[in-house]
Amino acid sequence: MQEAHSWHSAFASARQSSGKKIRIGKEFAGPLPPQFTPSARSLRLGANEVYRDQQPTNSLQIREYDDHYTVQLDRHNPETGNLIQHALVDATAYTVGAAALGVALFGGGK
Repeated sequence: MQEAHSWHSAFASARQSSGKKIRIGKEFAGPLPPQFTPSARSLRLGANEVYRDQQPTNSLQIREYDDHYTVQLDRHNPETGNLIQHALVDATAYTVGAAALGVALFGGGK
């Protein structure tokens, strides 16, 4: 995972490739930028909290852990009405996994 030493460099690196995670240690990060708010529609995946900016597309997501943050770019922001596009484009692996689990638990519609 690529490392960054400021929010500015983390955001610039994340914007270069959708889905690429950038790690920034809390000792370098400083306060969370004000345009980020807690995300009710994000999977925490072991994080203490997940934050998103309010851009509908090309949206940045921050996951907060005990000693660091990760930043990544999502093409669609589920918080701004793009939940289906986000599930299909940005969270494909989780969407496929959930669909497979649903079929396994509830059958194939017989």
